[in-house]
Amino acid sequence: MSANRITQAETELRVARCARIIANGGRRSDCIRFGAENWGVGERTIDRYLMKAREQIKADWDIERPQMVADLLAQCSTLQMEARRSGQYHIALGAINTAAKLASLCS
Repeated sequence: MSANRITQAETELRVARCARIIANGGRRSDCIRFGAENWGVGERTIDRYLMKAREQIKADWDIERPQMVADLLAQCSTLQMEARRSGQYHIALGAINTAAKLASLCS
């Protein structure tokens, strides 16, 4: 194994880091810069990581619409309950309104 080879586990960590950068609004160029500064790798390597990262992101969201709506409604419910407990009623109302829209109760 050459000095430049990394383990499968390290590759998976790098792919996950690229996925996190993209999920947080980063671009390919942000991943390239991060890879160069932190891992000493070039564009081609980052593009391979990004290909795997995007496959993972797509798989995370490749669910049926009713399941996605149910997941989002559950998150809205949790958010509005936590907001009420902390006295952030405007956040609670926003969560309730969002839940109503998701459930197609209002536009």
